[in-house]
Amino acid sequence: RGFCSLLDWKRARDAVGTPMRQADLSALDQVEFNEFFEWLEVNRSDYDVVFSGIHKEVSRLIPRIYGTRASSPEEATVNEQKEMTVKLLSQEESDKTMQGGMERTQLANASLEETSESQAKWKRQGFDYLSSGAMQWKSILRQLKGSRSIWEGGFCSEEDPPFSFRTLVINWKLNRADSADMKCIEDKSLPKGDESACPPFELVTRWKLDVTEAYERQRRRLLPNYEFHSLYNIDEAMDTHEYNETKSPDDDGTNMSDENNDNSTQRDISNFQGSTIATAALLKGMDLGRQLSTEHDFEDPDDSTYQLAETDSFWECYNEEEQIDDDIATESCAALIGSASQESSTDQPSISISNNKLEVDTIPTGSLVEIQDTDAGFDEEMKTDEYQTNRRDDFLASNYDVIIGLLQTGDVPEKSYNVKRCTGLEVCQALLLWCRNAIYVIDGFEQRDEDGLKGEIIRLEKSTNTFNVNLRQKNLADRSSEVNGQQGNIINRALSNQTKKKENIGQDSSDETTHQQYRCKRLALNDVHAIYRRRYQLQQNALEFYDMQKNGTLIAFVDKGKREEVLSKMLSSPLPNSLFHSSLALGTTSTINYDKFMNSLRARTTQQWIQGKMTNFDFIMHLNTFSGRSYNDLTQYPIFPWVLADYESEEIDLNDPSVYRDLSKPMGALSEPRATQFKERYEALQSNYTEHEPPPFHYGTHYSCAAYVLNYMLRLEPFSRLALSLQGGRFDLADRLFHNIGASWKSASKENIQDVRELIPEFFYLPEFLENGNGFDFGATQHGRTVDHVILPPWAKGDPRRFVRIHRQALESDHVSRNLHKWVDLIFGYKQRGSQATAALNTFVHVTYEGNVDIDTIEDPIQRKSTIAQIQNFGQTPSRLFGKMFPARNIMVALKDGHFDLGAVSYMQPLTPPFCIAGAPHKVALKVISQGNSPKVGMFGQDDSAVGDMCLTKGQLLGVGKTCSIIYPAKKYYRFGGSNNGVSVHVASTNARDKELNSVITIHDNMHRAPITAIRPSRNGQWLITGSMDSTIRVWKYEHGHMKLQATLCGHDGAKITCIDVSTVFGTIVSGDISGNVLVWDLRTQQYLRQLRHTSLKKTGRKFCLPEPVVCVSLNHKTGDIMTLVGSSLTIFDINGNLVAKQGPQDTVLSTDDDTFPSCAISTDCPEWMEHGIVAVTGHTNGDIRLWGADRDSRLLKMKHLVVDKKAHSWPITCLCIEGKWNLKLLSGDKSGKMSVSGTFTLEMLDEQQRTEIANEMYK
Repeated sequence: RGFCSLLDWKRARDAVGTPMRQADLSALDQVEFNEFFEWLEVNRSDYDVVFSGIHKEVSRLIPRIYGTRASSPEEATVNEQKEMTVKLLSQEESDKTMQGGMERTQLANASLEETSESQAKWKRQGFDYLSSGAMQWKSILRQLKGSRSIWEGGFCSEEDPPFSFRTLVINWKLNRADSADMKCIEDKSLPKGDESACPPFELVTRWKLDVTEAYERQRRRLLPNYEFHSLYNIDEAMDTHEYNETKSPDDDGTNMSDENNDNSTQRDISNFQGSTIATAALLKGMDLGRQLSTEHDFEDPDDSTYQLAETDSFWECYNEEEQIDDDIATESCAALIGSASQESSTDQPSISISNNKLEVDTIPTGSLVEIQDTDAGFDEEMKTDEYQTNRRDDFLASNYDVIIGLLQTGDVPEKSYNVKRCTGLEVCQALLLWCRNAIYVIDGFEQRDEDGLKGEIIRLEKSTNTFNVNLRQKNLADRSSEVNGQQGNIINRALSNQTKKKENIGQDSSDETTHQQYRCKRLALNDVHAIYRRRYQLQQNALEFYDMQKNGTLIAFVDKGKREEVLSKMLSSPLPNSLFHSSLALGTTSTINYDKFMNSLRARTTQQWIQGKMTNFDFIMHLNTFSGRSYNDLTQYPIFPWVLADYESEEIDLNDPSVYRDLSKPMGALSEPRATQFKERYEALQSNYTEHEPPPFHYGTHYSCAAYVLNYMLRLEPFSRLALSLQGGRFDLADRLFHNIGASWKSASKENIQDVRELIPEFFYLPEFLENGNGFDFGATQHGRTVDHVILPPWAKGDPRRFVRIHRQALESDHVSRNLHKWVDLIFGYKQRGSQATAALNTFVHVTYEGNVDIDTIEDPIQRKSTIAQIQNFGQTPSRLFGKMFPARNIMVALKDGHFDLGAVSYMQPLTPPFCIAGAPHKVALKVISQGNSPKVGMFGQDDSAVGDMCLTKGQLLGVGKTCSIIYPAKKYYRFGGSNNGVSVHVASTNARDKELNSVITIHDNMHRAPITAIRPSRNGQWLITGSMDSTIRVWKYEHGHMKLQATLCGHDGAKITCIDVSTVFGTIVSGDISGNVLVWDLRTQQYLRQLRHTSLKKTGRKFCLPEPVVCVSLNHKTGDIMTLVGSSLTIFDINGNLVAKQGPQDTVLSTDDDTFPSCAISTDCPEWMEHGIVAVTGHTNGDIRLWGADRDSRLLKMKHLVVDKKAHSWPITCLCIEGKWNLKLLSGDKSGKMSVSGTFTLEMLDEQQRTEIANEMYK
């Protein structure tokens, strides 16, 4: 009743339509509801049941209306209040609501567009990350291609599983033991007569040159080339260690090589991208923005204002301690025609320019080649509408959302720069980020607005090139004299393209446009070794950075101002491991003046060379560095001289002055008839010279350019693909290729009017560039001679290593040392330019000289790009370093009139081979200087007194136990072998901070899963390499007391690691195990490189052979040579795994019971060109110490000295170490703990009779 009365009252009020007032609300209090609520309380359960049933039935019948849960009273009240509020606001501000609605609609549309764009952006980014991840997986799988896996090894059972890798390979070998392919594999690397050897099977068959520089800036090491097959469209499954013996089938019975090579002499020679031949008409048509200025006097810098440290620490540090798939810099590959060598065709092109095109006319044919230089300058690219349109779809993100994800934790970018990263002829657009403790170079990005970090980041595209090339058979080189040059059995490995061969004839390369991978290079400021100013495209706008591993990065900035800004930041930052740090350590200045520092460094380098403390090779490399030459820019490659003139004799005598080239004359002036022609050309041009004409010159070509470099390095990757890119996808005519050293000398010195080229550094240290190791088919010459390996002079005996060794000996000879300063005057000195250059017949086209062309004054972008391309192909003259006559070197002669000049002997020590007598390098003699008692360091817990490592500290002998290894710079030592599977660091020599000997500094547990069995710290103390019983090797970086794991190296197949060595100079790790395996690893990338193939195996009465354990491995830090002691056999390999020398049968100990069994060995740092030097030292079980030299022609080791004078040891030798800057002292320790120091004899130590005997030997 109460509820009904309430409803009646509410119905009456609604009918009237009167709004509710406060009086009405008070009237509600008079309504009686008690009876209703009492009834509701009594019948609550029945009420709930009835209404619950009603709700379920209605929900079933009308699910759309009553399908949701009924709101509670509280929720209904809140919802009603919201509706009332919205209604009220809508009535009062209807106009404002409409306007706001329109704004919200626009905002929604904009948000929708932004969301769609963001989704598309992240979708593209996701695909890029998938691609990047796939590339990383590919990198991992590459390691699985070889015989070594990335998976961590474990304890190996005596019997391998039936389907293990080792078992499968052994079975494969047995099944193919008699096949020709297996015989080729064994014969390639094994010396003759070693049929008992069991070489391992390697799957990596293609190699490329490592771009990392080592001792004397040499690049010796070859790395696996996993891109070879995809780059050259070769079926990898059909590629074996040697060239395939199968022909490539063809429908007409011929092969593709016949079409490409038999008619190669009829190809249009306009495809040859050689050095440009300059003519007066050509230079006049170029319309260059030349700086017309009169010649001014050259002033040498004042070197006295900026002094370096007086110690040789910099040189000790310098001497001790990523291939790019980006788009080719087309400005370096513009169509500029010229002859490359004497081997080229007799038809020489003449060039003229008309309407920005080069017209090339030859005697038989003519052609028109258009300059196509797509690499525009930074400013032109940023201004063009087409550029902006093409990049609009590739918009990635602002605010560095993606870039920051590539940085290490804690690195925050402070500023960014648009740069170009250059490697050879390959140029990649990149972004340089400056952080507080590091710099980043990230490929494939560009910032539109360089102000701050708010600009838009643009993702760039690149073109990837592949080539279809032919490979040669192994035995094809032996048939080079076939009639009419007919070539058979040339193999086209592009099996996947055979079905389309007829359709694609003439297509030698393919291009695909893809997004660049986000390749990111981080260079920590603590790892910076050197910074150099460089030129790029004739502009002073580049820097070259070198890290501690001597890996160079050449970066070109937008302009000189950006370059100087970054250089100033670098020099004002702490660079503790750089060559600049030696100056700061003196306290002479708080900041570094780059110009003064480099001038002082150059003066110091010159003095060291004059005093005989530096090799000629090292000195020339330093001059190239100071003048702006770099390996990273083929247009400014380091220059070296021709030093020999005899390439025809069967034997060569380096003591005969007539076999040398005249270093006082440029190449064009060596032949009198040709010199007369050049002089007449200059006089003719000078007679017609006006202010608007190009200055007169002697030579229209240059002694160094990118085409010459690629022609020399054609056979070695990555130069092969660069040459193909330069040539439009094909190798040049066989007649024009570099294939004969003697013919190239004749061409450059007297026969070819257009050839005045000099040499490159590889002629003096890298024999691999003379071998066609990848088996490219270069075709045949017009005389029918197949072009394969480079033809060597007769005195090289067909051995590239012998040629390189003799060539280096000639460079370091006394004759060249006396005259090298004359060549320096021509290339780097006062005869480079001006009147002195004219008198010396040494002037080139004016555009090759620094400062003669002002690129910034050329406003037309097309003309600007054309000018850059043309000038680069002319070649670039180095920056001039000296304005006056360069001083000659002091040549000391030890033997005069049958007597030794003892005063001159001390000057000869720096270039004397290890353990040889200065003044008499053919003589080897050691004398025990001092002896010591058992070491007191690191002997705790050792069951005997065996010495494990040694060094000299402050003239005192320091030795540690057999389970210890010394950290040389810090005078601390590692201790290993404990149950913690780790190492501990202890004090080896007391100082003000560490006053207690043997005290523990740090402990590092669980570094391996099993006990550590071998360790080796690097010479600089920054790296630690550990080997374990579980067959794994781990690479650690030790910094500030913390041990950071860098990589785990696995490949010893369960065998215990017995020995390790590491060289930071060459970035190489060598490890040996108990099963006789010696593996070589890359320290920089922490990847497997190769396995050394030994021939020393223990003979048994069975048909199979048992391997002997590896006792010692040791690296030569000047050549990268690897010494191994496997069982009782001593062997030397070069850094690329080639056999250098081994013990002869008479020197090999076949029984372990022999008292002379070798117990340890060590390699010296003897250069390969020092024939009389000691290359290895062995210690034996009877206490003997033997010194070994290498006969590199017979590939045999010969014992040159047995230390018997005052024999210091009678127990087995357990440790050998070499001390001294020039390897003059030998430290030895034995099992009883006895230690000794032996030093090289000097002539002063010998009596007069002994010196007379040595003098007589030298005269003979």
